Amino acid sequence: MKIILTQLTFIASLAFAEVPSSDLVGFASVSAYDVDTTTGGGKGKIVTVRTAKELQAAVERSDIKKKADREKVPLVIRVEGDIDLGELNNDIPGSVLEQVGRVLVGSNTTLEGASSDATIRHGIIEVHGGHNIIVRNLKFRDLWEEDPAGKYDRFGWDYVRISNSGKTHAHHVWIDHCDFEKAYDGLLDITHGSDLITISWCRFAGDERGPHKKAILIGHSSSENASKVDRGYLNVTMHHCFFENIGDRAPRARFANIHLFNNVVDGAENATISVMNAATFVENCVYRDCAIATTFSHASDTVGKQRGGRLLIAGSLNLEPRAKPVIDSEREVFEIEHNFTSSCPASEFRFNDAAGWKWSDLSKVPYRYEPESAEAVVAQVRRLAGVERVLK
Repeated sequence: MKIILTQLTFIASLAFAEVPSSDLVGFASVSAYDVDTTTGGGKGKIVTVRTAKELQAAVERSDIKKKADREKVPLVIRVEGDIDLGELNNDIPGSVLEQVGRVLVGSNTTLEGASSDATIRHGIIEVHGGHNIIVRNLKFRDLWEEDPAGKYDRFGWDYVRISNSGKTHAHHVWIDHCDFEKAYDGLLDITHGSDLITISWCRFAGDERGPHKKAILIGHSSSENASKVDRGYLNVTMHHCFFENIGDRAPRARFANIHLFNNVVDGAENATISVMNAATFVENCVYRDCAIATTFSHASDTVGKQRGGRLLIAGSLNLEPRAKPVIDSEREVFEIEHNFTSSCPASEFRFNDAAGWKWSDLSKVPYRYEPESAEAVVAQVRRLAGVERVLK
């Protein structure tokens, strides 16, 4: 029998939850590119940083003279307190936010908060072609200013940006137990052929100023040039993540393979978007108060233009869907009619071929995991997604 949860039971269920495992699962655990799994800095040297310059020096290994040697040294970097990356003033400034900073995280690095108070402000953490990287237990704040036009496309400020460095693809990156609030552009972007990424137990949200517009983008463009860079890459797992008070993108995917399980989205206009031949498996997730919970035809990337994606929904819930106040196009009619609907039967769903490693059975993900039911996961995700990780 189909289970329908009311808002009352949705909230009441928060009182009951066990502490789940925080071990790595998902694409970041897959052995490929001469990397067995994602370990970050592992048991390497531990460095504590308290200022923007200390953080920059640590993640970029500026103390090692020879560039070729910098990323070979495993390093665990612990952030204490608030770090204002704006002090670096090395990224494009805004009209109101006059100082924005950016740091490049090298390979074989763990960047983590030393406590639940650890915060990165006014800046961007960029993985630019690096590999074997863990970012966890960090809050990201204050990378926003109002755009009078409402488009939020003038400044490319993303709290975390994972991309390539020329021909070098970023891979084996794990973003875990982080807390992201309102930014000008994206909260987390994965683009330009990045591969084997896991995002777990993270919170993505708006704030008292309103919803965050664009949460997570996977695949930077729908262009032919973008397809040449991204096809076969962008293999991403997201699990036990909590989205609340957002506009769009939980996530939006192009050309990618996406496995979403045990995520909760509470309040969104367009939540999970799979287009441009992206293959997205939505498993045991919960959507509440969403106008469009899932879609495989959206904006200029529509099925009618042969630019749609693939989508399989299993064991998931769409609760109290939000009504769209205005429907003024055939595209929107299609999205509403196919909202929270798989694009094909489960027996026909296939992921895309992997470009840089062997994936033998494209009907299922290439790793082991144990999903919980959608009904059981709401309490855990609302309570435990974000910071508060107990460091080992």
